[in-house]
Amino acid sequence: MPGPGQGNKGSKKRKATTSSKGSTGGKLSQQRDNYVDDIEGADGWTGIVSILCGVFQLPDLATRRGLKKVHTNFNAIYTKLDAAYQTYSDNEKITGGIVGIYSKMSRDSLLRNKLYERGFLDKLMPLIYKESTRRMALRALVTVTHHGGAEIRAKIATHCNTLTNLLSTYASDEDICEMVVSIITHAVGAVTEGPESSCAFPKILKTLDMSTMLKLVVQATKQHPQSAALFEHATEFIASSSLHATKAFASVPEAVRYLVAGMRCPDWIMRCYCIGGLTRLHRWESEDDQRILDPKKLISAIQRGIPPHLNDRLISYGPARCELYLSLRTTNEFQNALMQCVQDHDLYALGLKLHKIILQTEFSISEGYYETVNERTGKREMMNVGLPFDRWSDALPICADVLRKRGKREDADAADILDIKFKIMRAKVDQAAKQAEEALKRSPDCAYFYYAISLSADHIAGLRASKKGIKCKNITPFRAVEHAGELGTGEHKWEEGIAFLMSSYEDAKVFLEQAPPDNRYMKNVSYWYILLTILIGDKLSPDLHELQDGLSKLKFADECSKLMGVTPPRTFMRLTQEKVIKLLPESMKEFEHVFNRKNTDGHGPKTKDVNDYDDLSVWLDKVVLEDGEVEGPPVHGHGGGDVGAYKVNPSKFELYRCSYCGNPSAALKKCSGCGKSRYCDSTCQKTHWYTFIDMCAAFVIYP
Repeated sequence: MPGPGQGNKGSKKRKATTSSKGSTGGKLSQQRDNYVDDIEGADGWTGIVSILCGVFQLPDLATRRGLKKVHTNFNAIYTKLDAAYQTYSDNEKITGGIVGIYSKMSRDSLLRNKLYERGFLDKLMPLIYKESTRRMALRALVTVTHHGGAEIRAKIATHCNTLTNLLSTYASDEDICEMVVSIITHAVGAVTEGPESSCAFPKILKTLDMSTMLKLVVQATKQHPQSAALFEHATEFIASSSLHATKAFASVPEAVRYLVAGMRCPDWIMRCYCIGGLTRLHRWESEDDQRILDPKKLISAIQRGIPPHLNDRLISYGPARCELYLSLRTTNEFQNALMQCVQDHDLYALGLKLHKIILQTEFSISEGYYETVNERTGKREMMNVGLPFDRWSDALPICADVLRKRGKREDADAADILDIKFKIMRAKVDQAAKQAEEALKRSPDCAYFYYAISLSADHIAGLRASKKGIKCKNITPFRAVEHAGELGTGEHKWEEGIAFLMSSYEDAKVFLEQAPPDNRYMKNVSYWYILLTILIGDKLSPDLHELQDGLSKLKFADECSKLMGVTPPRTFMRLTQEKVIKLLPESMKEFEHVFNRKNTDGHGPKTKDVNDYDDLSVWLDKVVLEDGEVEGPPVHGHGGGDVGAYKVNPSKFELYRCSYCGNPSAALKKCSGCGKSRYCDSTCQKTHWYTFIDMCAAFVIYP
């Protein structure tokens, strides 16, 4: 059967007898009555739309050429369609067919906006609640929400509370559930998109019954596990709602278990969705990470004595390299340097000592001031010792200036490090990163400059700096773990996202193997390592013994943290890790039939074969490109692209890794010689050059 707008053998005759050219409404002629009779006898919505396209002499809406003609004659075409809609507003077949045509036009963003301004949604929404037009209207709404802009989707979101009721009323109807979940996902997604501090449409979000939506969407996945489109949209909806609907998740624990189980889904895209949703779930209730270390608590802990089981492990690793002893030693060195400066007022010498201390441990410079006891009041108060600074941290930029003026050329790095440390202590991280970038032009091998850049909120710049910093001596890859993990759970092409997660996992493993067991970042890296082991591992035993190494090191790190007077902060990553470990076994059992369906092609859940859809659905999705290529229904529910594989092909995600430092990125530059090696920038390429030149095809000399 020919699709709408394509005509058939009787199309010329119908056009001749039913033409409505020049009609603008009012009482219709006998010719109009003839096409109404044709529509009453039409075979399904495809036949209805086909007749209407012929009656109104519409171009082929399945081609871009046809849509261009609609652009040119939009006002005339809309006037004719709207006149018929108004005249036959009580005829569900005619109004439904016209809405179907509008939906097809909505694939074009400019036409969509014009239709929206003329009240298209007001015509479409009522049809959803009529038995005869429900399926057609829902299918049209799927098209609109899939291709619609944020404003239109947000407007549709205002109807989602009512639409959600369909999931309950027609719980056993797979097609209706599939379409409703798709609509809700795209519509509510437009509302919840935006920065963490807000959402795009907060007023609309407040009106949505997110608890009911989450509950019914999860139920739909359980009842219809073989519907790939429902599964994919449901996963996206649940994961993307976690940041702005935390209260709803608290009342719908099965939604949390769904995300936990999804971390073991064979489809890698779904895995990334789920871990991203879980990490966002605890953003609002979490605490900030540890920023300072109180030297008094540290000294007090040492005086109390270190428990034997902790002390044995620290001694086994090497006391001089452990953070507990290193922090104590640098605290003493810092105090001695300050007291020496009181005696000799040598700011140059103080600057060199502070520079050396800063490079030894993160908590190297404590805040405080010279003080004395007031003999009259007995209170401690600030003491003027004749130095150009009062608070100890204020000595950093002053000493930096002295190093630049009086020091040698090699002291320039020390001066920059003092300035950068001061900015970090004053929470001016962006300024510190900018100064570090300039300093790297002079000293590309200085690890501290990479460390400063890695503190940036920009995960891409931070990750690049971290991966380059790892190539320097005496630096651990904590920042690389954190930045790559955050990027891997964000919005990226799926191969790129996997590259980020793999990079994070590899660096986390190295950190746990090499870093001091009491390193203050050991807790943070353990969170990522445990989660990534669950996410990436091929197999996971019911007793979770694969996680014991990470859990053991986390427990030890917690004990060391408490010993040093710091209760492990309830960061969002700690809360996420605790939630996943607690819920993983029961979640995998509960949703096994949803996530682990059988496949024969090595890929994730399949979408329905196009022949399973109603012909109108095919027409709504189909676009014929200018060269004749057909753009069919969206793959994976979201507009094309390959789907996630059961097993990751390393050769794919290696394309997103720098050949020198291993930084994962989609913006790497190819070597112009061999066209295979990829680099972050010229610095990575130059550094790698001497080990790469023998492999580069441009420099291979053939006999």
